[in-house]
Formats: sequence, structure tokens, C-alpha cells
Amino acid sequence: MRNKVRRLLSDYNADRRDLFAPRGLESLASIPLNPTDRLIVNQLLDQLQFLEGQRQALQQQLRVFAQGGSPREAQDRRLLRSLPGVGEVTCEVVLAELGDVQRFRSAKQVVAYAGLAPGRRESAGKTRDLGITKAGSGLLRWVLVEASWQAVRRSRHWSGIYERLKRRRGGRRAIVAVARRLLEVMMALLRSGRPYREGFGAAA
Repeated sequence: MRNKVRRLLSDYNADRRDLFAPRGLESLASIPLNPTDRLIVNQLLDQLQFLEGQRQALQQQLRVFAQGGSPREAQDRRLLRSLPGVGEVTCEVVLAELGDVQRFRSAKQVVAYAGLAPGRRESAGKTRDLGITKAGSGLLRWVLVEASWQAVRRSRHWSGIYERLKRRRGGRRAIVAVARRLLEVMMALLRSGRPYREGFGAAA
């Protein structure tokens, strides 16, 4: 919804960083949009407000659900939330999809389980790197990629990793590679029981 509003306002050169903050919305109300665009913007804002209410209700339910978990689950949540870019939704999806991390013998195995391992094709004695296998949970891959974007935005360390990978592989492959490394670090945290520290297990 926000992207749709921003796209429409770009035609008026009226987009701004704080568009959905109180001052931004106040400014939006004063922009001389044509009647059709004003109707569309108002409908989008109404939908956005409804969706935001749903998001908040779901977030509260997640917190209630988390409070009913075991002490071990509470510890695992604290460990994952110590990572930059990992919020409540990512945390719950990762724990639900991975289950007991002790069942994975290595980081390589958990990466393969998530479908983030790069595929390879061998032909005539030559090996060609393909895209990721996309085996396993699509939801798990999605939250890991979203969390990776957040980590890149919030952490100089993860931003540096992404930029170095991007120069070699391009943006799409770079963020998938960051997601793979983020999952490996999550695995290390859950196994060690120690919270994240910048640079831990994520060297470029």
C-alpha cells in the first residue's frame, strides 16, 4: 500500500521520507492532487490503516504465543533477536521451521534444508553454478531474505558483506548469499547459547 501511494505521489514530485509519519500525512493532505488521484490515495490510506491494525493484532498474538513457550524457547528467541534485522516474525518462523537445531549435523546441512544452497550442474567435465535449489520451506527463505535486507540497512558489518558480494555476483545473488550466512550465524548462536556480536561467524 505504501509503495502504491509513493508511486502516485512521484508524479507530483511530492514523495518524502517521512510520508507516513504525522507531519508527512499532514503534508499529503495539502498536496493539490486531481480528484481521481485524491480518491485513490484516500482509499489506499484507509486500506493501509486497516492492514496496520491487523499487523499489530497479529504481533500481539505472537507475543502471547511466545510467552507460553518453554525456557529453552525463550532463550532461543533472545539469541536470534540479538542479530541485527531479526524481528519477532523472523524469529518465530525460523524457530518453527527449523525445530531442534541439534538434528542438523552442520551449517551446510541447515542451509540445504532451507533451500539456500547453490545448485551445480556438471557436464562434459565442467561444473556450472546454478541458482539456489529452493528446496524446503519457501516461508523460511522469504523471512531470511527479508531479515538480510534489514541487517544490511542496520549494520555496517552486514552492509559491507553485501556490497563486496554485490560487486562480484550482482544484487540478487548477493542478498541470497547474505541470507545464507545469516542462517549459518543463527545456527551457531542456537548451538552455542551465546548472543550475537558483530562479525561473529560471518566473515566475508
